[in-house]
Amino acid sequence: MNKRLAWIDIAKGLGIIAVVIGHFAPKGTTFYQSIYWWHMPLFFMIGGFFVKPLTRRALPHYLKTKIWPQLKQYFAYGFALITVSFFVERHTVTFSLRYVARLLYGGTLLNGYLSAFWFMTVYLASLVLFSLIKGYVSSVAIQAGIMLALFGLGTSYPNATAIFGFPLPGNLDLVLLAMPYMFIGWWFFHYARPLIHWHWLGLAALGLFVLLYVLQASGQLNFLLFMKSHHLTDPLLALLVPPALALGIFVLAQALSHISLSRGLVALGRATVPIMYLHKAVGYSLEKFIPPHLVLWVVAGVLLPYCMLRLWQYVTVHWSTDEKYATD
Repeated sequence: MNKRLAWIDIAKGLGIIAVVIGHFAPKGTTFYQSIYWWHMPLFFMIGGFFVKPLTRRALPHYLKTKIWPQLKQYFAYGFALITVSFFVERHTVTFSLRYVARLLYGGTLLNGYLSAFWFMTVYLASLVLFSLIKGYVSSVAIQAGIMLALFGLGTSYPNATAIFGFPLPGNLDLVLLAMPYMFIGWWFFHYARPLIHWHWLGLAALGLFVLLYVLQASGQLNFLLFMKSHHLTDPLLALLVPPALALGIFVLAQALSHISLSRGLVALGRATVPIMYLHKAVGYSLEKFIPPHLVLWVVAGVLLPYCMLRLWQYVTVHWSTDEKYATD
């Protein structure tokens, strides 16, 4: 296993498991709240690892080769799930057409089968804007200042509806929060990556998590970080805690990369997109047959999309191979 890259996939694997747990865990509990302290910021941070400077001249090619393919996946998964929900939930044609309209608008209008789709629009917009900032601002210190200002602006209002009277398409105002997390991830990957070998930092992150958890459970702390709904109760903690906990995940991921059993997490880390898109549909389908069961639903929400991906890869590879032989 390539240890240099495996820890990134392992971290993504741990993160996507946390995302699925967060969507299936009982709401309102400290356990539920604590998962949201780090799992979505983790993905924005990892998304910043490989960001490169982008200029206006290169923007069309970047949009065509990097952004459009992911948008096609967004719509393909969306239309497929709307079709599935039409049959499973017995929706009317009118409801399904409105569901398509909500898919096009994106953001907080998406619920049910599509409730996790907000992440992709925010992620892609943040990726483009952060790359452009890096393309025109070479000073890391100035970049940091810009990101700090954006985060301050992003935490200065309740949500887009409170300002504009309606939610923004794709939850795009959340780039004010996501871009700073991306910058932190980029800075960490390029300037502080050796920290993943400092095991005591992992223990420190665990200690911080336990402390915050105890304070939250006892009512001495009110720290909520629900990015989709823009529900943040403490801007300073929202800025500092997710990177600290993410560092702990990176340290853990690096340690796990030396264990052969971590290959499963590597595989999940390379399948985060289908798991992100499909796990909610798995849960809604399961509830038609069995009562809620956190462990069972999480296992199914992670493994069924993964197996569907592998099946799709198998079919497409063999299909292309058959076509090749047919034309030889």
